[in-house]
Amino acid sequence: MTQGQYIIVGTAGHIDHGKTTLVKALTGLDTDTHKEEKERGISIDIGFAPLSLPDGRRIGVIDVPGHEKFIKNMLAGAAGIDLILLVIDANEGIMPQTTEHLHIVEMLHVQKGIVVLTKIDTVDEEWLALVTEEVREGLRGSTLADAPIIPVSAVTGQGIEGLRELIAEMAREIKPREVNAPFRMPVDRVFSVPGFGTVVTGTVLAGSAKVGDAVEIQPSGEQVRIRSIQVHGETTEKAQAGQRTALNLAGIERSELARGYVIATPKVFKPTSLIDARFRLLSDSPWTLANRMRVRLYVGTSEVMGRVVLLDRDEMQPGEDALIQIDLEAPVVCEAKDHFILRTYSPMHTIGGGIVIDPHPNRLYRRNRPHILEELESREKGGPHARILQIAEEETGLNLTELAARMKATQDQTKAWVEELADRGQLRELPGNNGYVTFHALDKLLDEIEEKIRSHYARERFHNYVAKAQVLSQLSRKLKPKVYDAILELGAEAGRLEVKQDRIRLVGYTVPLSSKEQQMMQDILKKFREQAYQPPTLQELLAAYKGQDKIVQGIVSLLKETDALVEVEEGILFAKETIEQTPQILRKISGDDGFSVAEFRDHVGTSRKFALALLEYMDRVKITKRMEDKRVLLKEP
Repeated sequence: MTQGQYIIVGTAGHIDHGKTTLVKALTGLDTDTHKEEKERGISIDIGFAPLSLPDGRRIGVIDVPGHEKFIKNMLAGAAGIDLILLVIDANEGIMPQTTEHLHIVEMLHVQKGIVVLTKIDTVDEEWLALVTEEVREGLRGSTLADAPIIPVSAVTGQGIEGLRELIAEMAREIKPREVNAPFRMPVDRVFSVPGFGTVVTGTVLAGSAKVGDAVEIQPSGEQVRIRSIQVHGETTEKAQAGQRTALNLAGIERSELARGYVIATPKVFKPTSLIDARFRLLSDSPWTLANRMRVRLYVGTSEVMGRVVLLDRDEMQPGEDALIQIDLEAPVVCEAKDHFILRTYSPMHTIGGGIVIDPHPNRLYRRNRPHILEELESREKGGPHARILQIAEEETGLNLTELAARMKATQDQTKAWVEELADRGQLRELPGNNGYVTFHALDKLLDEIEEKIRSHYARERFHNYVAKAQVLSQLSRKLKPKVYDAILELGAEAGRLEVKQDRIRLVGYTVPLSSKEQQMMQDILKKFREQAYQPPTLQELLAAYKGQDKIVQGIVSLLKETDALVEVEEGILFAKETIEQTPQILRKISGDDGFSVAEFRDHVGTSRKFALALLEYMDRVKITKRMEDKRVLLKEP
């Protein structure tokens, strides 16, 4: 996890095992905000709190309810979680909802996990050792089999700081979400604020959005504007992937929204009522799954009824996986590779989960047709769309002709695939018709460019900018210069890079100077301004600041980078203000046939060396033009 990357930590576990108390111990905030939660002493709906890590970063923590009656609320909160805290009471060990929550975490492919044994202040060391061993045994074969087990007490504070440090350590290993992709935020809560209007909250799964942006509400398709944004409870101008976010929306009533809706970039996502998927029935499920069985689908924050169509059998047994279609009773918004959970209609039990292969199949298939199963398996493995993404991931900037040649397909066929991938937010055309790039490759490239710039800053601490060519030569993948420039343009659009002719820098970066160095920089700049056309040389500056050669050279370099000083010839620098006032002076001394070097030299009181160097610079920037032994003005000052 880098400084600009955001993640969500979530809790899971049985009722009354101390999830909410743990979150309060970690963050200082009580996530039980509903009156009924306070009265009953249990979490009913999801809660949220920001967590400050020891290294200064802030991440989001989602607290989910543990009671079996509120599993649907837990599933809504689980959407977007990157790191799970499986909370287990040291008095009780693994309980029914612990197991169900663990299954859900596994089926949603949460990246990382920590097992937290709570209430250790209420047990002795011998019991704690026994419970720890039982928990490790109970997790055998699960995705948390090798997860660290951390004993804590929210009452005494024992283990809390160690848990914070472990969260910070594991957060750094989380794979970042796609920032340079279409915005998508499943809604988990809707409410109204007097004087502001409708507010929705959720975890941003991909992309970014700013105040004033138009966004689309799905599945209704209505477009609204973002009036204001809060991230982790603080007002901001922008929200991006991995952040816990509240959007204040203009032009829509609270009654027109609900949990399960999606706030998204306009014209990118489409609702669907039919899904192709790969599904696995839990090995310990007490249920089999019959064809056309009615189920509850949970994807994102949505809960929708539907029927499962088994494409190659009449009934699934526990532990089996199969290709299926889910025929839904209401539309949802999802994307290929989204993970989902299925629960029985009544009574409600979690029976399995899977991954979306195609959110927009064109029809309900006939069952037991080998060619349909082969086609689905091909799409599951990727098919042409995945092949294009793979090619574009490996080689950034290939144009349509090059992609078609790699695909061994026609340009028209390839163009159709490329357009579909662009509509899905997986591929984009580079500025200036410089080919295509996947959003994932774009993020990786920008991350690597930022890393190279930071490395340069570490080596050359007085540098604010880095030569574009230097960074290009250090990149792990070879890019054509025009493709590289297009990538930099997108980095600038994203607010990550600033491009200035042949140089680049990180947006917001300032060279770290001590107060003594800042004073020295002001003094040096003052010398150049006061001496104007008889500027100090580097040798004179080094003599004035004996024993501080590296600092003086660094400060002069920094003043050049920031354009406070202009190098007109190697080793000859003038203050920016001197350069700017020179055309007016040239206008004053210019006769009908122009002016000579000597006339300029005498007028400003400098040497021929400085006068000639400055006038040759004026020639290069097209202010003047040399005509034999005279110069004429090309531009009016």
